[in-house]
Amino acid sequence: MSFGSGSLTLAARRVGSRTVLERVRYEGISRCSRAFAQGEAALVVLSQLGPGVVRGDRVTTAGRVHAGAHLIVTSQAATRLMGGAPGSASLASWKVEDHAILELIGEPVVASSDARYAATTSIELGTGAFVLISEIAAVTRAAGVRLSTGVTRSGRELFYDAFDAGAAAPQTVGTLAIVGLDPGRIPPLVAALDTAADAVTEGRLGVGALTSGAFARILGPDSWSVRAVLSA
Repeated sequence: MSFGSGSLTLAARRVGSRTVLERVRYEGISRCSRAFAQGEAALVVLSQLGPGVVRGDRVTTAGRVHAGAHLIVTSQAATRLMGGAPGSASLASWKVEDHAILELIGEPVVASSDARYAATTSIELGTGAFVLISEIAAVTRAAGVRLSTGVTRSGRELFYDAFDAGAAAPQTVGTLAIVGLDPGRIPPLVAALDTAADAVTEGRLGVGALTSGAFARILGPDSWSVRAVLSA
């Protein structure tokens, strides 16, 4: 199998009480669905041609959520990372304008033992905007899989997280972050996450408050149990 490249550009805007896609363009191995209405939000499903992420694949995503819009982005299926050198990479950048909402809901990342993969996501928030980020990774300790996410507002870092997914093996690791909230919304959010942590019977859930949101890391025996906690 040979390596490939893909790129995706999309933008969402608010029209009346709902969000619509203003622009979608994809090239190479990247694909994006039409928008599905989710209340006032728009949901799109991303995918990639082929059997998974093959060695050497390079995929870039550039997105913009215009002022007041609400966009939910998810994947068609689990991201399967194939082995071999050179490594593969994904680079995503998002601009979330004033009072807009972006939800990045990832499907599980699974990898062969010799996979090498780095995914980097950067998000710039406008005034009153916030982002929800949900990730799951179930990879072997031998796999080299690194996931990193950074969120800024007006040039100031609000959140940065980077982890080697294989370090949690044989457990599955999940991440939930909500960033960009007003201070008054953070204590009840953390309290709700603490309640969820108390209810976890399989695995562990750690919760922390951020200056503009909350963060949780989940360890569980498999993707399904971690997904159940993230969806609660």
